[in-house]
Amino acid sequence: MSKPKAFRIAIPDNDIADLRQRLGRVRWPNEPAGNDAWEYGTPLAYLQRLIPFWRDTFDWPAQEARLNRFPQYTVDLEQDRETHTIHFIWKKGSQPSPRPLILTHGWPSSFLEFTKVIEPLAHPEKHGGKAEDGFDVIVPSLLGFGFSSRPSRPIGPARIADLWHRLMTEVLGYQTYQAQAGDWGSYVTSRLALQYPDEVARIHLTMLPMRPHLKHPSQPPVTSEEAQWIAAMKEWWAREDGYRAIQSTRPQALAYGLMDSPVGLAGWLADKINRLADTKKGHPYTGIEARFPHEEMCTMLSLYWFTGTINSANTIYKAAPLERSAQLAAGQIVSVPTAYADYPIDGLPPIPESWGRRGYNIVRWREMPRGGHFAAQEEPDLFVQDVREALLAPG
Repeated sequence: MSKPKAFRIAIPDNDIADLRQRLGRVRWPNEPAGNDAWEYGTPLAYLQRLIPFWRDTFDWPAQEARLNRFPQYTVDLEQDRETHTIHFIWKKGSQPSPRPLILTHGWPSSFLEFTKVIEPLAHPEKHGGKAEDGFDVIVPSLLGFGFSSRPSRPIGPARIADLWHRLMTEVLGYQTYQAQAGDWGSYVTSRLALQYPDEVARIHLTMLPMRPHLKHPSQPPVTSEEAQWIAAMKEWWAREDGYRAIQSTRPQALAYGLMDSPVGLAGWLADKINRLADTKKGHPYTGIEARFPHEEMCTMLSLYWFTGTINSANTIYKAAPLERSAQLAAGQIVSVPTAYADYPIDGLPPIPESWGRRGYNIVRWREMPRGGHFAAQEEPDLFVQDVREALLAPG
């Protein structure tokens, strides 16, 4: 079994210089009138503010130093005759006995999404809490994202869950653990609970992706509330499905533009971040800048750019449907105790609690007062409080 190796981020100066040169050679597209509310995608007005900041003001070495304050590691794990390198943060908590918690990000995101909550979860006594409530916090980068390796073929959530379980048990030595996630991370975490119910003690999700087998006798008829939600979801996807349709069918065609142009990368990712986050949508830049200041946005974009992982990240959309990782078998349910937090400005129509209970053993359901799809990044204090209360609850 491979042992974890200490890891530090070290982007070469030549790569930083190359990025700045590319940002200085942008060729702007035309823009149709009436795009203030992002109806056509990322507005020119926003990118023409962000790109000069990224080129002339943004300090990657300072962000690199900030990130390197977190203890980071890599480990090599073999799966299906391929060796994968998993990058992860491992911050041990203040509690006297280990209480491991693995946090898994989604798309368009990275381990950066959790950097505001790692310290409060691991060392609550430094943030107004009690040391005995701390967790050992593990934050891996999904395969194909960030400093994890790019698989030769796209890997879906069920296979990633197998790797996560080995990371937690074989590599880090935990017998049982808890898990938290949203977006694609919620698929991975749901599969962890399905595939390893004896070792996964409890999960906390901000998205409930597993789909029940409605024709099984254990499933009651769809309620009127659920039917309205299903219709709303279909309407939402009809408006917003463009990015998923491309990334789940022909991601390679998109990859050339995103890998070659940092401005193209910024325009593609900013659109989806603005759509899903708790941002005011009626202005080209005030809403997104209030939630994601330029420095924060440029750190995320730079991570994708410097690691060259946008295509390998996008292809999780190709892998998951092939794997059918969201489909529960007839009569199957995620039996591990599940806490759910619904953040209201998530872009997606709010899921009915009755639907969540069709596929999960829901033990806690919370409607959050604010925040969006990137909960740990947008509302770190609310996130930490809710996760702590959910995962430390008795039973």
